[in-house]
Amino acid sequence: MVFTFTTVTKFMKRNVGRHSEATEESAKEEHEQLIARLLKDSAKREAGEWIESGGDERSRSVGSRKTKQDSLNLVQEIYRAGAVKVLAVNIQRRPKSVEEHAGKLVVELPLDPVRREAIFDWCKDQGESLGYSPEMDQGETHLFLLLD
Repeated sequence: MVFTFTTVTKFMKRNVGRHSEATEESAKEEHEQLIARLLKDSAKREAGEWIESGGDERSRSVGSRKTKQDSLNLVQEIYRAGAVKVLAVNIQRRPKSVEEHAGKLVVELPLDPVRREAIFDWCKDQGESLGYSPEMDQGETHLFLLLD
């Protein structure tokens, strides 16, 4: 099962510079622009509803999940961690198929610090299983999950 969690901040620090204030500000700005662009995606859907509205068991999937139920379980797990909303973005139709796939999710974060911490802990647990540790809470309103 492949799952990676990424933020623009992590990418910028790794690829531009580690301790630059300008880098952190640029990364935050880029993260906000990325989220704004993804939220404007006309094909975005609430992830659970999108998955459930598909036909057979393999008609809609998220990330490396092969089945509708496995995909739905992932989305429900994010909600249980405290997410306000989980959106599937950049939904793609598989070539020569009626099946659809979303490799990216946008998670709306709650204001409540306890619920926010639970989501970041969940992300950290997911990332550590693959040797990756996500950034800590920087006050963002949304997180971007890159699943494949």
